[in-house]
Amino acid sequence: MAFPIIPIKNATAGSTTPPSAGSLQLGELAVNTASGKLYLKANDSVVVEIGGTANALTTADLTRLAVPDKVPQLTSAGLISTAQIQNLQTSQLGCLTTAAIAGLVPQLGSDGKISSLQLPGSIAGALVYRGAWNVNTSPVIASGGAVGSGTAAKGDYYVASNTATLGTPIDGQTQVLAGDLIAFNGTTWDFIDGAKNEVISVNNQTAIAGNITLTPANIGALSTTEITQLAEAGKVPQLNANGQISTAQLQVATTSQLGVLSIDPITSNGLTISPAGAARVIPGTSTVIGGIKSSASIEIAADGTATVASAGTY
Repeated sequence: MAFPIIPIKNATAGSTTPPSAGSLQLGELAVNTASGKLYLKANDSVVVEIGGTANALTTADLTRLAVPDKVPQLTSAGLISTAQIQNLQTSQLGCLTTAAIAGLVPQLGSDGKISSLQLPGSIAGALVYRGAWNVNTSPVIASGGAVGSGTAAKGDYYVASNTATLGTPIDGQTQVLAGDLIAFNGTTWDFIDGAKNEVISVNNQTAIAGNITLTPANIGALSTTEITQLAEAGKVPQLNANGQISTAQLQVATTSQLGVLSIDPITSNGLTISPAGAARVIPGTSTVIGGIKSSASIEIAADGTATVASAGTY
């Protein structure tokens, strides 16, 4: 036969008074049959209500607003209101990083961009303009990607603002024209012609601001000052208006240059040849020269000009 366990009770109608600590033993139960509440004396000798709502939350404790010490209430979409979410700092998000760390989320730099260190090698190396380059001065660029006291990233490039010969060759390059590009390929600098005029030199004459001015001497040609119609030593004969060389530039031929002359031994003909090769007809005689009979004196000057000394008849 079973015996019911009946704890001490308070059956007073309308009573809500819990039992006192002195009326209960440690661990003893008590029940208020009027309120239906069950009590227990705990280790700290305090009587507590079992299953009571004294410390339970009520709807008044819930809120969708930013109210201190309240409990967030989900919206109709089942989400916490954005008004109750504090603005997080990057330092509070351990998943963000500016370094190349696997599994974390890229954090934007001060320029609002992802660091190139976090980009895969397959897409790294796109050209990135770094500014104008005053050759030999600013910035100071050297072989192997050196820029000032640092090193360029793959794809960095500068545009030359002036034309100059490099004080120290850069990866084999010695001459730069304004407008040329210098780009780092990750190992060495590549030079890309960008100037409008890419002529570096002509016949060993270097360009000045992209232009080359040649003189006749630069290409082995004669200048106009070296051509003359006069008898000037060391110069080149220039044809006259008739397309002929001036007689002033023709040397008088001697008998040795013309060969043997046959002189008519008849003295009455009066033709004589001087040691210099000049022919002279003695005045007052009848002479036949080249088929012309003259009774006057004909003289042939050193320049080859023939003149009649005095009027005569045929």
